[in-house]
Amino acid sequence: MVDDLGYECIGSYGSTSYSTPNINKLAETGMQFNQAYAQPLCTNTRVKLMTGKYNYRNWTAFGILDPGQKTFGHLMQEAGYTTSIVGKWQLQSYDPIEYPGSELRRGTGMEVQNAGFDEYCLWHTGHTEDKGSRYANPTIYQNGEFLTNTDGKYGPDIFSKFLNNFVNKQNGDKPFFVYYPMALTHDPFSPAPGSEKWNNKDRRFENDTSNFKGMVEYTDKIVGNIIENLERQGIRDETLILFYSDNGTHQKIYSKTKAGMIQGGKGLTIETGIKVPLIANWPGHIKSGQITDEFVDAIDFLPTILDVAGQQIPENLLTDGQSFLPVLKGEAIKRRDWIYMSYNPKPGVGKDNFHPAEFVFNKNYKLYGDGRFYNIEQDKLEKKVLSDADISQGASKTKARFKVLIDSLKKYPSYGWFERIDPAFDSLISKNARIDLVAQGFKWSEGPVWLPREKTLLFTDVPENKVYQWNDLTGLSLYLYPSGYTGPKIEPWVKGGKGANGLNLDPNGSLILCQQGDRVISRLTSLTDSLSPKYAPFITNYQGKKFNSPNDLTFDDSGNIYFTDPTYGLKDEKGELGFSGVYFYSHQGGAVKLLDKSVEFPNGVAVSHDGKTLYIGDSNIKFPKIYAYDILSPGKIANRRILFDATKLREQSISKQCPDGIKLDKHGNLFFAGPDGVLVVTPEGKHLGTIKTDKATGNCEFTEDGRYLFIVSDDMLLRVNLKPYAK
Repeated sequence: MVDDLGYECIGSYGSTSYSTPNINKLAETGMQFNQAYAQPLCTNTRVKLMTGKYNYRNWTAFGILDPGQKTFGHLMQEAGYTTSIVGKWQLQSYDPIEYPGSELRRGTGMEVQNAGFDEYCLWHTGHTEDKGSRYANPTIYQNGEFLTNTDGKYGPDIFSKFLNNFVNKQNGDKPFFVYYPMALTHDPFSPAPGSEKWNNKDRRFENDTSNFKGMVEYTDKIVGNIIENLERQGIRDETLILFYSDNGTHQKIYSKTKAGMIQGGKGLTIETGIKVPLIANWPGHIKSGQITDEFVDAIDFLPTILDVAGQQIPENLLTDGQSFLPVLKGEAIKRRDWIYMSYNPKPGVGKDNFHPAEFVFNKNYKLYGDGRFYNIEQDKLEKKVLSDADISQGASKTKARFKVLIDSLKKYPSYGWFERIDPAFDSLISKNARIDLVAQGFKWSEGPVWLPREKTLLFTDVPENKVYQWNDLTGLSLYLYPSGYTGPKIEPWVKGGKGANGLNLDPNGSLILCQQGDRVISRLTSLTDSLSPKYAPFITNYQGKKFNSPNDLTFDDSGNIYFTDPTYGLKDEKGELGFSGVYFYSHQGGAVKLLDKSVEFPNGVAVSHDGKTLYIGDSNIKFPKIYAYDILSPGKIANRRILFDATKLREQSISKQCPDGIKLDKHGNLFFAGPDGVLVVTPEGKHLGTIKTDKATGNCEFTEDGRYLFIVSDDMLLRVNLKPYAK
């Protein structure tokens, strides 16, 4: 599997820029696939290739392979094959120390010695900063030791020599499986041996696109050396060779073809980013000179390799792929005539400019998860989105079919719907957005906060006195207990004894909790295990009197806290204050200041991005509303006015819910829990639409990039991809 080599670079596919006689001969004497595809970036393809699964099932982060996965190396070992991997690993630890959140991912991937390979010779098996060169004077980890004699040598030569030696050791009578994820032709674009630049030791580390031609042609030379060695060993006819690539060519590279000049599309979801060469050669089994339009994706290699080995896919192993061995043999078989891709390049250093995507396509048309539809046969660069009025009846049927495929190939069931009142709603939430039900079974979910480094959501179950955590990889688990009432155990749980409600992160990243049961606001100081949290209460009273039931809080840009303290958390108990309050806490002196005690039931709270407006949700059943105040200075407010009156909506709703938690999107729009879902309202109070749950809904939270919104609604945790699959 070549690194960063699109189909347009191979002579048999029409390239005129590079000489690839050995690869061309594989095609001439074997089978060439004209509809072979890979993910737009390498880790996405490698994880998919080795495990046979769509990325949404087991993706963790860029440069990481989940160590709990089973690879085709493991499966071939179980099938009695001796296995080897040579070339590029880069699946154990990718992010450098300084990259945000790297401490949560460094060293979390699969170590090659556990990946299912008896022998290995690899580059980039540890941390990114230790990877060294892959080309001149390479850093190579071979069977448990780093090579010490690589000065003056070329990495790809070491890899191919190791591969050939491994083959030779089998003596022609041991079945073997070799996976060769090449270092070539990835940047840096360095000189290859035999070139004038390589002969000058001072120029061997130059990085210039002019060297790309030599890198492609050296790739072809290595392919020729491997084939020659198989022939010398007398096992060429017994060996299936699959030649593939992990994604399209680097965007800096322009290649001439018989069809014209083509720019590389690595990282992009257009054809030049995902269409790659695939050639299969197996003398005596695959007829010479065949060209096929059968669709092949990275998921298809694992079942094909097992099929070749005469092995069934284990019952406990899920694979999304389909074997293409019958295609190689020329047997009639009905396979899928489309490709589905779930692509997420994040998190990972250097991937900030790449965006998740989801799409289905065939030879003619392509549908993205956000509704964009293209005629890719005529519009390969995807410049014109086709509206329903632009397409034929046949294309319309294809689009409908693709939509069903996208809806069915998803990790979570859908729930709820969108009420679109104003056209501006569509600019905030795609018409093709869906609401995912990611967890359920709670008594009353509340207080969500997103941890950007951990890519994890924390939220409370107030009656259970617990905080849960959820992420897309590991799902739901208990984060801590108890959360808000830390006194003596109460059986049965009495009215007024409650867990934490609102959560937030302070400027240092510490978890802050509104602890309703203890009637304080605290900082989590220690969590050795989920049942041993330690807290430091720091907002404990107002003028010596206990709070009622601190409900929600938010920080301004200076680290000051605005919070609400309604009485309804007390239930039948009598509070010491005698009123509900909206408060300010200064991060400098630690003073608590009462801002407003006339709000009947203060609930959700938010501060505008410019720090000039305070928003408070009032859960007054008789007059549910959102208040807005001018912030004159930190802790000083004026000009209270009603921003949004929810009375009629509540009366007409199923849930009879009043305004609850409030979050702001990057434009300053309010997303607040209210009647039957999450309402979207402009800073001027205009209702644009509602994310409908048709249930009592407590709060919501954005991810740091604003792409996802989490919603806690009664017994459920929901997730909305607001602007899915943007280019």
